[in-house]
Amino acid sequence: MNKLRTIFFALFIALSLTGFSQSTESAFMETSSMARLVQMYPNPATDFLIVKLQTPHANDVKLAMHSVIGNVLNLDLEIVDEYEIRIRVKDLPTGYYFLSIKEEESGLKASYKFLKR
Repeated sequence: MNKLRTIFFALFIALSLTGFSQSTESAFMETSSMARLVQMYPNPATDFLIVKLQTPHANDVKLAMHSVIGNVLNLDLEIVDEYEIRIRVKDLPTGYYFLSIKEEESGLKASYKFLKR
């Protein structure tokens, strides 16, 4: 069951980054331009993970965090200002996680991998 969940989650991430009907070139261009809209640091993180947006939409952004095997995790986050969100990761076990970011107005949909130490 866990293997099936992992395969499904990996397929979901791959499809969300490339889109269903886009060519590889246009998907890469969109993904790279979206990557410039969001900065995530420090990576690896120990206590907090900072998500910095290029546009002032921190209140409108929807965040979801998943473990590598696809489990949805609860977020303890703080909106610092219109451009920055701070997520507490101190209590997470060491490992890799995915942070999915979605914002309707700008059309931002992206997933980022980070390491918690």
